[in-house]
Amino acid sequence: MVEHIVESVHRLLLDNLPVRTNTTPSGWRTFDCPMCSDTRKRAGIIQGGPKISYHCFNCSYTTGWSPNPHLGRKYRELAERMGADSREIHDVQITLMQNSDLLQDTETNEYVYNFKAFDTIELPEEVEMIDALPDGNELKEYARSRGILGLYPLLHINDLSNRKRIVVPFTYNSELVGWTARHINPPDKQTPKYLHNMPSGYVFNIDAFANNDREIVIITEGVFDAIMIDGIAVQGNNVTPEQAHLIDKLGKRVIVCPDRDEAGVELIDQAVALGWEVSFPEWHHDCKDAADAVLRYGRLATINSIIKNATSNKIKIQVKSKMF
Repeated sequence: MVEHIVESVHRLLLDNLPVRTNTTPSGWRTFDCPMCSDTRKRAGIIQGGPKISYHCFNCSYTTGWSPNPHLGRKYRELAERMGADSREIHDVQITLMQNSDLLQDTETNEYVYNFKAFDTIELPEEVEMIDALPDGNELKEYARSRGILGLYPLLHINDLSNRKRIVVPFTYNSELVGWTARHINPPDKQTPKYLHNMPSGYVFNIDAFANNDREIVIITEGVFDAIMIDGIAVQGNNVTPEQAHLIDKLGKRVIVCPDRDEAGVELIDQAVALGWEVSFPEWHHDCKDAADAVLRYGRLATINSIIKNATSNKIKIQVKSKMF
């Protein structure tokens, strides 16, 4: 009986999903928010057992439901805006009230999904610090040539699949939750440049910005870029709802510094939809990303140029992004 009641509440939303709906690996159903002018699928619905939650990363409209005898106002508004029949909504409300003894009442009648914590992992036994390797070691010299030696705790896992890879550990709340391993010289096209052990929704170097007084956070696509400018990385040209949530929770001025290629335009479009700034520094044409700029201009000059050339003006962003 309870399962049937829960299903009727969820179906007010799930039966009215737009045709253009995607599903992320972590279970979010994403689509254009019906509560605002979103056109970049920044809205998401996720189920957690009997609970269901909705959040829009464009207008911040949030609502949800967990088993209790009431249907919240915002939930009803969302269901109606998505296309649920008002009579159907009313019938679900009546059913909830009639079966109040079967449902556990809660302090609030609107459940908001708590983004899951990342699972911690253990490092293999065959691990050593890159900094501790002798000078002349090819891994250490590669890290030095890329300008990242000494800026972040880099590792080497001495096994067959990682022996020529620099391992960048991922931490969250100071706990190890994953890593990425970069091959210093892939011998052929079949050898992947990166091997990832990364939890869904993770943002690289997010720990460095939690609970401190830093006012600005710079987002890059790649891990090495983030290391070299002490920013954060979404590891690609797409921001997931979980990543957007983590970044917005920092409560800081957010500047996106995309790679200078066609793929970077996707990240630019998402930044605009999320209300973040985008930077278009006046770098030499050989600088394809922040890491290249640091090697050419230095760390402080690169960071300053990113901040100086950041804008939230949508027209300027659209014009400059066409130059990629």
